[in-house]
Amino acid sequence: MTLRAEHCGLSYAGQRILHDVSLELKAGEILAVVGPNGAGKSSLVGLLAGTSRPTLGSVTLDNQLYADISLAARATRLAVLPQHTSLDFPFTVDEIIEMGRIPHGGNARMHAPMRAEIAALLGLEALRERVYTTLSGGEKQRTQIARVLCQLWDCLPASYFLFDEPTGALDIAHQLVFMSLARQLAQQGAGVLTVMHDINLAARYADRLVLLKDGEVMGIGTPAEVLTNEHVKAAFGVTPQVVLLADGSRQWLFVE
Repeated sequence: MTLRAEHCGLSYAGQRILHDVSLELKAGEILAVVGPNGAGKSSLVGLLAGTSRPTLGSVTLDNQLYADISLAARATRLAVLPQHTSLDFPFTVDEIIEMGRIPHGGNARMHAPMRAEIAALLGLEALRERVYTTLSGGEKQRTQIARVLCQLWDCLPASYFLFDEPTGALDIAHQLVFMSLARQLAQQGAGVLTVMHDINLAARYADRLVLLKDGEVMGIGTPAEVLTNEHVKAAFGVTPQVVLLADGSRQWLFVE
């Protein structure tokens, strides 16, 4: 089971955004996408989510072209957290989480135990009756993550999650909570793709990394294979110092 992009290109108004991008998100893994601003990370998420169509190449979900999968069927297998989510209506946190169940039907009472479980995992228990528009940026982000999790919580072995910069608005503790949840999803058979700016957090939790620059894949593989000094210098314009920690993991440090 895989979500796959094959030789994909994407252009807007004649401007090339992605060029010859090939990758696959496998069931049971965390795949982190890293790269500088403007590298095409969010555009890649859009292709994989089906919200934009490749100019060249194809995207398949478990070997089916997106054109052959209805939106309703796709929503029961693929959940997406976009980089920006705008919502100005006075829904409560609990109501936002329940929106994840729309593709499955049923009613809010049926899904109450699921909402409670997910809210607890993300530290939202005390906020469930709060109006979403009164929340802080980090609290809103955790609520949106909870909505995405609720969408596929009961079908994890056959599901895929796409998170575009999920940790950007979160404090350190909640960043770690999210990454631990991502690992739990993968351990239960889901494929998890997450766009990240913190390469140390990505390297610590992801099974594989994709490094993008100028719409092209510079490297794909394990963190040690991708985050070489040469790749990091070419992508970000800075040279890291790599520190080997006591547990055998690596830490990338950046100094002027």
